[in-house]
Amino acid sequence: MEKYLKNLRTRLLDTKAVTFTHSHKDNVWKTVKKDTPPIKKSSFGIVLHQKAPALLTYFTLLFLLVGTGLFAAYEIGILPEKNSANVHSITEEDLYNNVLHSASLINNADDEEKIRSIALSYLANYDNWKISNPEAFYEEQPAILAQGRITEGYFEKMTFSIWIEPATGLPLNFVIRNQQSSVLEEFTLPGEALAQVEQQK
Repeated sequence: MEKYLKNLRTRLLDTKAVTFTHSHKDNVWKTVKKDTPPIKKSSFGIVLHQKAPALLTYFTLLFLLVGTGLFAAYEIGILPEKNSANVHSITEEDLYNNVLHSASLINNADDEEKIRSIALSYLANYDNWKISNPEAFYEEQPAILAQGRITEGYFEKMTFSIWIEPATGLPLNFVIRNQQSSVLEEFTLPGEALAQVEQQK
């Protein structure tokens, strides 16, 4: 046993033995780092991790701004309110009857005859026209817009548009256009006639 311990002591005290210095340690670390591939993160994951909070904040602010803008627009009257449920459910037949009966509300004989002629000549055939916008406006006044085509007579193959006041059925404006959209004929209800009807209510 003593023999083995002596041999071990001799080997440990041998000055020619290799020692492990700091330079050796640095070389080992450099080799380990060089041979070990770096762990790569997904570029999508990195972007998502970095940008998600900013995007969420942006969309939240955008939603709040749009909502506030719409609310303010309704409050100050820029956007029209969804009024009169009967406007949504009105049919072409109802609209025709309203226009035809509205002629009797007019005191001027010429205007009364013109309104009756519009109803009978252009709205009586429901196949030739339709309600294109039940919530339209004519000169900032709520109106029902009906549009159609003319299939016979002098204005054959032309189109017409009529803006009708929802409450009375009075035609506020009636226009016939050719294929180049030029106005061939137009009738506008005088403002005083509509005012008189409003007063009779």
